[in-house]
Amino acid sequence: MWSIFFGADADKDTLITYLWERGTCGIIEEAGGVRAFFEDETNCREIAADWAVPPGEIELEAEIDCAAFQREGWEPLLVGDRFFIAPPWVQAETPQGRLRLEIDASTAFGTGRHESTQLCLQALEKHLKHGDTVLDVGCGSGILIAAAERLGAGQTFGCDISVDALTIARLHVHGPLFAGSADAVTGGLADITLANISAAVVDRLATELKRITKPGGLVILAGFIRDTPPRCFRFTELLEEGEWQCWVCSTRDIDAAALGEDPPAGVHSERWWL
Repeated sequence: MWSIFFGADADKDTLITYLWERGTCGIIEEAGGVRAFFEDETNCREIAADWAVPPGEIELEAEIDCAAFQREGWEPLLVGDRFFIAPPWVQAETPQGRLRLEIDASTAFGTGRHESTQLCLQALEKHLKHGDTVLDVGCGSGILIAAAERLGAGQTFGCDISVDALTIARLHVHGPLFAGSADAVTGGLADITLANISAAVVDRLATELKRITKPGGLVILAGFIRDTPPRCFRFTELLEEGEWQCWVCSTRDIDAAALGEDPPAGVHSERWWL
């Protein structure tokens, strides 16, 4: 087992999302920063290089049970008015009137514990109508698709450029999933399109998000803070938790030209945090 210490100067939220994407066994807070644990030394050193972490901050740790480490401290969550999120190993009873989401996402973004995911869940429970078609672009663990299914969506679809994420998502959802992005989706498919990714990526996908959403449909965006919002969208409704935001947008309020550049079509880096 190996660990990396990241100092407080790192963007904590972006860093933590990245570390889960790269398969960390767990993350703990220490004085002056956070420490992430990995089973593979090569992966550990590549990650340290990505974040310009000095070699001296990499340590060989005593062997631990990685699965048990990941499960420590995971308590059930109440999100919005409808959802109860619990990992499969927690046997707590679902509160009356709540929809249970059992998510085991130790290796994919989307445990339900991040503010951006919780904001998307709140937007879904408010705007999804029975029978709606829902598409999640960058579905991660599949938590938002699972939520849409429990809320009565007629059809659900999800895509992600991470094959590992799709492996996890298939444990949680019934609808079709595919490796790819919005440019592979037929036009006018979704009543609600979800993109909980980042402001930079949703701006580059603005034309595609508009194309794949039905006229009069909604695009729900999250994964960014108020200081770095998308540039190609205007929201009709704003949800906030701390500094994190979720925008509910209509298709008529999407303007890809606002980006001021011509993003390359069909190019979606797995390293979306850069």
